[in-house]
Amino acid sequence: MTGLKPFGEEVPPEARELATALRQLFEGLAPLSMRRYAIRRSYDSGAVSRYFSGLRVPHWDFVRNLLGDVAEARGAEAPTEETVAMLRALHRAALYAAKGPVHKVRLLEVQLAEADDEAQRAARSARRLEEALDDRERRIRDLALQVRELRAEPSADSGEYARLRAEIRDLEEELARVRELHRLAEERCEGLERRLAEAEAVAVEGGVVAETGPVAEWGASGAYTFQVGGENNVVHVHQGSSPMDEEAAAALSVQIGHGDEEFFNGLLVDERSVVSALSRNALARMRGEYRTVSAGGRTVAAAVRRVHEVRGLGGYDAGLLVLDLMAPLPLPAGPVRVDRKPLIGSRLLVSARNSYGPYSCLVDLKGRTGGLLRVEGGLDPSLAGAPFFSERGGLAGFQVMAVTSSPLGYLLPSAALDVLEDVALPDC
Repeated sequence: MTGLKPFGEEVPPEARELATALRQLFEGLAPLSMRRYAIRRSYDSGAVSRYFSGLRVPHWDFVRNLLGDVAEARGAEAPTEETVAMLRALHRAALYAAKGPVHKVRLLEVQLAEADDEAQRAARSARRLEEALDDRERRIRDLALQVRELRAEPSADSGEYARLRAEIRDLEEELARVRELHRLAEERCEGLERRLAEAEAVAVEGGVVAETGPVAEWGASGAYTFQVGGENNVVHVHQGSSPMDEEAAAALSVQIGHGDEEFFNGLLVDERSVVSALSRNALARMRGEYRTVSAGGRTVAAAVRRVHEVRGLGGYDAGLLVLDLMAPLPLPAGPVRVDRKPLIGSRLLVSARNSYGPYSCLVDLKGRTGGLLRVEGGLDPSLAGAPFFSERGGLAGFQVMAVTSSPLGYLLPSAALDVLEDVALPDC
């Protein structure tokens, strides 16, 4: 494409890959210029230029329309599935890497659209299976009627009767599976809708209005630039604390050594204090032996300040452990905050240490069970006491149980910290 400069150093690798793919795709419309294409599609030419320069991540509608236009120019009925899948992957990766509330809203919109597609596909499959099941049941009723008219009983091994019965069993099992997929897809849609509404509210509160055209972008120093009538307008807004990333989570997560070989995880709440949540059995083993706390390559001695038992968790007892450090450990920039009400359907991040070394994963918050948060994902039983952080950047809870040979696990919610009068953490 002519008229475009080489990618700048400020362009993230993910955005560069997407923009490169869009440039190569646009070559299929040669000799059409970028400006003429923008006019043809009623796009803002400046926005289109930023898409191809990697400075902005476009709406998926822009990519989809470009795919269709290039396919039409080449005389093809539709772009290939491989091309669509490749661009979808590049688009999603670029959105994940992008910063700012607008891109978060856009990513959630993409995820909601995909979840809605899954729900619709599951609903269509369920309807087809219901129709097939009705047909088999009607046929078996007709067959049974014919047998009765002949004054005979259908035997278990009669060919047609047995085959229809087997088909009905298979259809019922498949229908139950598809209905469960549909239910899960609908739950995911509901969760994404809540997260999208929250992200949109954050964008509006921060001074970021929804785009009437794909022309808005973050500038430097907390400035938000948007275009109206071809003129740039700048609004200076306060950008709240960014979501917790793995590096910050790892800096706040510590490993508690107990005895010679037993280790737990915990949260560094200030330079001299560590908090963890453990099962009652684990806490019972903490008495009478020395303890150490390791973080950032340093290990210091620690003493128990207090243990507070937490009951009423649906038959599961846990406890909060507060340790005093004998020497200070450095905190990352920014205070530790808590998220007392993480959204059901959102994802949580853990970055801690298990028996093999550093460990991190994302888990899905599925709901609440008996006062505990129920999560699903790559949990590890050896992550006892590990802190989990929400997408808003706050502490969501501590792992107190992971179900062996299952993706399920349970967290003691961060709201339990309210019982500790000597540990006060602000809300996120």
